[in-house]
Amino acid sequence: MTRKQSELLKYIKNYIKEKDYSPSFDEMKAAVNLKSKSGVHRLIEALEKHNKIKRVKFSHRSIEPIS
Repeated sequence: MTRKQSELLKYIKNYIKEKDYSPSFDEMKAAVNLKSKSGVHRLIEALEKHNKIKRVKFSHRSIEPIS
């Protein structure tokens, strides 16, 4: 896992713990200092591939960390 992926995963976990729902792409983009939402999308896909998160398709703010 890359440093950015790890940083994003930590942010997602903390955000969900605090607010009980996952962050938006814009919030994740700002949190890990990316310039585009497509960069966030690539990181999320990589985290999914590594079985670190799961997403519910067609649902807004639907990222869940996998322990």
